[in-house]
Amino acid sequence: MARKITGAEVLLKVKQGEELIAVAGQQGMTINMSADTMDVTDKTSGGWKTYMPSLKDWSIDQDVFYTVGDESNKLLLDAFVNGETVIVDVLAGKESEAGAVHFTGEAYITDFPFEFALDNAASVSMSLSGASALTIEVTEAPVTP
Repeated sequence: MARKITGAEVLLKVKQGEELIAVAGQQGMTINMSADTMDVTDKTSGGWKTYMPSLKDWSIDQDVFYTVGDESNKLLLDAFVNGETVIVDVLAGKESEAGAVHFTGEAYITDFPFEFALDNAASVSMSLSGASALTIEVTEAPVTP
């Protein structure tokens, strides 16, 4: 049965060794996917430009409350400082739920700004840019005989 999900159900996880750990202090997250286009206009296009998709890219914008002493926050900061990739994992829906979307990929952290506002908790609004193809798997509904 179809259902709407809340953003609170969707967590960014990063791989630490062989284990996936949820990033602490998560607030908002956006997964961006886009494709460039190439002009394929020819003499038969009737005076209209025509395009087709070419290279794709993806990124994640993640807002977190910075959590002192948390292993996931340290892992992400270390990856940024050292220019290393992280393996990211996002599941929208429940693991075996028909229609759930599972995103995985390797990314560089390209932005890691700390914000220390007087009237709010310390936070980071990080950006992760795809360093590999983004794998997207949609869970199929079980087949009933």
